[in-house]
Amino acid sequence: MLQHEETEKTTMKVPPAYINANYIRQALECNMYYDKPVNVLECIFQCITEEDSKNRSDIYRAHVQFEEYRSGHPEIYNTTLIVKDVIRDDATKATTNELVMFQHVLPSMKRILSGISDYRYGTDNYVPKKRGLKLFADCLFCERGKREIFVMEDLQALDYGSLEPRYGLDLENSKLVMSKLADLHAASMRYMKEFPNMVATLLPSPLSNGISPTSRQAVTAFEGMRTAIKMVEQWAGFDGISASMRIWMENFNERLTQVLRSRLCRFNVINHGELCTKNILIRLGVQDSSDPNIVIVPKDAVFLDFQSSFVGSCGYDLNVFLYTSVSVEVLKLHRQELLRHYYDRLKETLKGLKFQEPELPTWQTLLDEVYDLEFIGYYALLCLLPLSCMDGVASTEGRERQHKLMYENQRVQEMLRYGLTRLAQLGVLDCITSETDYPPS
Repeated sequence: MLQHEETEKTTMKVPPAYINANYIRQALECNMYYDKPVNVLECIFQCITEEDSKNRSDIYRAHVQFEEYRSGHPEIYNTTLIVKDVIRDDATKATTNELVMFQHVLPSMKRILSGISDYRYGTDNYVPKKRGLKLFADCLFCERGKREIFVMEDLQALDYGSLEPRYGLDLENSKLVMSKLADLHAASMRYMKEFPNMVATLLPSPLSNGISPTSRQAVTAFEGMRTAIKMVEQWAGFDGISASMRIWMENFNERLTQVLRSRLCRFNVINHGELCTKNILIRLGVQDSSDPNIVIVPKDAVFLDFQSSFVGSCGYDLNVFLYTSVSVEVLKLHRQELLRHYYDRLKETLKGLKFQEPELPTWQTLLDEVYDLEFIGYYALLCLLPLSCMDGVASTEGRERQHKLMYENQRVQEMLRYGLTRLAQLGVLDCITSETDYPPS
């Protein structure tokens, strides 16, 4: 379910002095479409992120009118751009892979996928923007120094809209996202073959050493877990599960580092890293059919925010997406079908990228990867899902009150009841941490 663009929340927050019309001019002149001097006539910034300490970036929509000279006379254009000003974590001084993702990895993936003509990922010169497929927003300009800033195309102008997180995705939308995730992972596998030296420079998962107790993330994660445990303790029939949750909270970082050990992966991809509804946009369109009745269907999905990207098991992205973004009803009835849909598309795309049969992962390998990283699903349930469903929780509320409201959300409670029961049945919440938790490859 898409949110209508008029419902997009804005704030009165103004950008810092360094984000201005001159900065936008430089971005326009630097990107490949505008290789001539640009004169910005008007530039109005609108903050589209809520003022909240949990935000990792301040994001602005820039409404720009500019002129450039063509054939000796000026031509005036109007456009909108997205400016992302990354908030640095002063406690950890952590950096991410996002800059290299937008500078090299993602453009290379776009080129790789454009080689499969049936997929319509082609270059902008040959495929109309509102008909072609995309994986991400094209980045016009990015830099990292005293600050980290990205200037990107505005996907809303291409008819992509955000998802409504309160209900979870239906089967049709879930399959679309699974297809696009398979394309992302397949393209990353080709990228890793073409650019092994570049891949070697990518940082590991932000969670590979656990969650730093001094980081901004720790406040949300561990206080959220305490709130969830208190709530689950009140549920009939969840005594054993809540007891396991308490023990796992004390050993949470140890388990995370165990699960994310790269040597345990049977095949690696470049993961998105935080595939929740807030990082997915959908484009709707008319169903291709001879039926005279107009039917609106999801046509494409794109991914936002590559701050958490890393090389690792495909099971990471799959578990995060399933536990945070798909409706409970769809998971209960179609979880295996969704995984099969992902696998079939992954194989199809890899074959289109000239992978040979022995190089293709098997269905059982995929299932093993997902199983091995089910604990990431536990992390997603407790830490990522409540954040993605917190729309309407005022940032002015006290922190304890905020967490209480987040976990009282109906979708969060439904998913916790389903997810915790499932994880307990799989043995993921068993309080044993040893190498025997992982079957040999």
